Formats: sequence, structure tokens, C-alpha cells
Amino acid sequence: MNYYYIYSAGGGAGDWNGVKRIWKNKMPIVLKNKVLLKFGDLFFNHASSKKLIKALIWKNTVDMRLWLSDKVSDDSVLSETKILLDSGTSKIVNYITKNITSDPVRIVDEFNNLVDNEKILEKYAKTIIASKIDTAVSFDIPNPFKIRTHSDRNETNIFSGTHQDILIEHAAIYANKLFALLNNDQTHIATTINGLWSPQQIEKFFKLLNYIPKKIAVGGLTREGKDIEQTIKSLNDLMPFRSFEFIHFLGCGGIKNSKFIKNIYNADNISVDNSTPMNRSIDGNTLGTTQSGYFDYFEKKLHRIKPDTINQILNLHRQYPTPIYSVSEMETIFNKILLHQSGHSSKETYDARAQLSFHNHDVFRVNAI
Repeated sequence: MNYYYIYSAGGGAGDWNGVKRIWKNKMPIVLKNKVLLKFGDLFFNHASSKKLIKALIWKNTVDMRLWLSDKVSDDSVLSETKILLDSGTSKIVNYITKNITSDPVRIVDEFNNLVDNEKILEKYAKTIIASKIDTAVSFDIPNPFKIRTHSDRNETNIFSGTHQDILIEHAAIYANKLFALLNNDQTHIATTINGLWSPQQIEKFFKLLNYIPKKIAVGGLTREGKDIEQTIKSLNDLMPFRSFEFIHFLGCGGIKNSKFIKNIYNADNISVDNSTPMNRSIDGNTLGTTQSGYFDYFEKKLHRIKPDTINQILNLHRQYPTPIYSVSEMETIFNKILLHQSGHSSKETYDARAQLSFHNHDVFRVNAI
């Protein structure tokens, strides 16, 4: 099984600037050779903005491979990196819910209007071609990961079971439109399905397509209240993973779910990604009330970085035969993170957090392969 490193153009500017600075010299090849980019992160504003489209970037950028290479100052991205492009359509739903309506039926209409009026799917297709994208997921209209409302609640289930038929129909419509825009060539399309659709819904979706998918992107597995292991088994029973050229689990939901997938079917045509390694590495704040976290290679457990935990963590690190950073390098990283968490943040402490994120990603990668 393969693992894709997520490069985001989203929030946390200080930490992503650290990633950019150290990418070329500190990021291991095993991580930089497979990267997931997010179309929505680059081209769409945050939901609070008055406009969905970032006009200047939209006008001036079409080659995301070149854009990434420029950001990280690494020409190897141009020829040696496999890129999986995620659509980022949840950002469109977030924008609509924040600025227009939270009514599920109206959200679908507004989504269609925005995609049509702004020619978003056309831009997506042009970006796939210009960027020499290896694989790009097809559009769907998903539940958002997070919606901040006036009541300060996080709404992540805008669409319920009663809306699934219309969502399935639109996922098929957009997959067919992307197929047409790419000259009826599905070489680069990973057709998106919701992993929580029922077998009947998945079969309905496939019947609506104008082509037989060779690549699949599975989303939705991070939703609560489901037996994820049984869901993955059922998916494999319905659409055997070995029958596809490529099948990727978008945001697979962590190390535990990645292990479930690998135990059911472990082969080179299947892959996962995860944002947790980055998120936990930058948890620490400058007040010291929260701490960044280190994942160990053996039990894949999270250990918070504090003055009284460093020796214990280093002993764990010492036992793994092939870490991407030596014990002395990791000790230096920890000391800079402690500086950050004691109110002494700097470029060097942000760089250390970026290195910690690479380590955490490598733990997730080792778990996946």
C-alpha cells in the first residue's frame, strides 16, 4: 500500500512557511515522491470571504506542479513526484453555507450555479492537463468537514440520508462532465465515491457513469458512528480493490483505519493519505498550554513533547533502526519545539515543527506500506 503526503496551501502560514524552507534539504524522498495537492486550497478563499474565487491566483496559475516546485524551491517535483489532485469541493459547500444558505436542497443548486458561472470544472480540467497530474478525483458535493455557525457549533452533517439520491446523481453528472472535458479519457480520473454509500447506492452511481472507472477515490470514512472495518470489507466485497488500477482512500481517518485497509488488501494499486501527522506536530502554542506531538514507530502512539517527556521519547526513537532523523537530530528538533512552547518562536522553531511533521508522516507511511 502507498502513502500520499498532503501539501496544503491552507491555514497555519508560519508552519507551512517552515515546510517550504526545509522541503528540499530535510524532506525524505519517500515522502516527496507521492504528494496530494488540493485544488480548493489554492484557488478558493476561506468561507468568510465575500468571493469564492481567489481572482489573482485563478488568473495567473494553471500549472500546480510548477506552483509547488516554486513554493518549495525543489525542481525534482517537476519530474519525480506523483501528484494526486483533490478537488476541494467541501470548500465550496463551506462558502455557500457561510454566505448564502444552509438549506441542503438550496446548497446543491447554489453549488451548481457557482461551478457553472465560474467555470470551475473547466479550470480543473485545464489544471489537470497543464500540471501533468497523475490522478485527479472527480467532483462531488460532500458534507463539509467543519462549518462555523453563529451559535459556535460545528456543523458537519448538512446532508442526511434523505439527500443521498440527489448527491449521487450530481457526483455522476460531474464525473461524466470531467470525462468529457478530458476528451473522453479517464486516464487521470479517480472517480469519487462516498465510502458510506450502501451497495445499492454505489451500484446506482456506477450505472449513471458514461465510462467504467479504472481508478477510484473513496471519501467519507472519517464520519462517526460507523464500523469502519466492516465498511471497508463490504466495499472490497462489492468492488474488489484488485480490479482497479488505482484506489485511494481520501483522509482515511488515521492509523487505525489505514491498518484495516492494509489488512484487507495490501497492494501497490491502493493508497491512503492523512492530515493528522501535520496537525499533531503543530499543536503546541507559544503559551505552553498545548504541546506538539510525536508519533512513535512501534505502537504508533502520540507522545506530547514536554521537558519531562523528551528522554522517554528519545529512547523510543533510538530503538527504531531506520528513522528519517537520527537521535541527535530529533533531540535538536525537540529542544527547538520547547523553545517555541515557552514563548520564543522563530523561523528555527517553525522549521523544527516542520521536521517533526515529516517524522510523523513517515510513521504513518511506514504503517501503510
